[in-house]
Amino acid sequence: MKVTESFRISWRAITGHKLRSGLTTLGIIIGVGSVIVFMVLGGAFEQNIAQEIEEGNDEPGMWVHTQQADSGFGDSPFVRAKFFTDSDVAALESIDTVEFVAPSARFPVAQLTHDGHQRTGGFAVEATTPERLEGDVVEGDTFAAEDEIVLSKEATDLVEGGLSVGDEVEISFDGAGSGTFTVVGIVEPTSTGGNSLVPTAGYVSLSNYETTIETPDGNQERAYRDLIVAAESSEVLDQAQQDTLEYLRSDSDAAQLKEDEHVLKAQTVDDAIDQVGDIVDQLTVFIGGIAGISLVVGSIGIANIMIVSVTERTRDIGVMKAVGARKRDVIQLFLVESVILGAIGALLGVLVGLGFGYLGVSVIGWPMVLPTDWILIAVFIGVTVGVLSGLYPAWRGAKVDPIEALRHE
Repeated sequence: MKVTESFRISWRAITGHKLRSGLTTLGIIIGVGSVIVFMVLGGAFEQNIAQEIEEGNDEPGMWVHTQQADSGFGDSPFVRAKFFTDSDVAALESIDTVEFVAPSARFPVAQLTHDGHQRTGGFAVEATTPERLEGDVVEGDTFAAEDEIVLSKEATDLVEGGLSVGDEVEISFDGAGSGTFTVVGIVEPTSTGGNSLVPTAGYVSLSNYETTIETPDGNQERAYRDLIVAAESSEVLDQAQQDTLEYLRSDSDAAQLKEDEHVLKAQTVDDAIDQVGDIVDQLTVFIGGIAGISLVVGSIGIANIMIVSVTERTRDIGVMKAVGARKRDVIQLFLVESVILGAIGALLGVLVGLGFGYLGVSVIGWPMVLPTDWILIAVFIGVTVGVLSGLYPAWRGAKVDPIEALRHE
């Protein structure tokens, strides 16, 4: 029997029971649609994060930090211990491809006071160099003295009446003393907050930072959790990264102070985007896999309806065999019908998934990312489910005895 003839007969059987066929494909539609929705949302989320990272890091630089060698899924890989010393900073600054090195340290704020108005914690002040301000100074200037502070634009509303350039604020740090600072500038962040969940309210001179450790040489030096290393230009960024890692892993104090299970990293913007992408991909596939469980339900539905179809058409099968149809013709007939059901379910599932996915990213404000690979995979899965679901019913139909089938009422 020609495939076209099998397709014609199968399509007639499907359209002859529209409601039953529609309910049969519903499981496939829901399964494929759910997977596509999660892939669209996952891709859009990844693209949105990548754009934010790129917008907030327009200079050729890298983030130097310490990371766990093997962190489990869901565990934070970042080490919060302070291993990078002033000697490491000086050595990195002497590298030809490096423009500047900006160490930093964060002080959780217990209380901020201005003109009798107070605001308790929930934010931090970062001690750093002027080069590391995470944004553009939109008012005033950067700090030049120990008692000066540059506020984040969002922090100007921390206390009643607001804060502006020229105001004096008293800040009590959580476990690190207190100080009085003059607001000399306002910075508008160009990113969403670096690598900390606590928002940065302002920036002060690194001279306020007094945490020291004993170096391998026996000296007392200031130590930092991470550094920003800026390359001379984008063209030498890769070389600067290589030079930085070569020093850190061989001659640095950090290499001797860190634990054996720690790894020193110099991560560029592209590296950060790739790392975030890997994490999002893992979560997306995991959640999509859970949603794909409904595909199993869909395949059971197709198998069930095909068995019913074989039972209903037992006499027809007997007639076909009586006039010369072979077992493979019967198998082909029922396989084509189940593949059609699976393919229809997959195609409709893709359309439904793309529709809901587009609606979701439009509401959230993320960019639309078309998961081309997953669309092809979804169609393939739909056809495969159809084939697998139809194997047993087709085999059962092929085994029907033509004499007994003709007697069937």
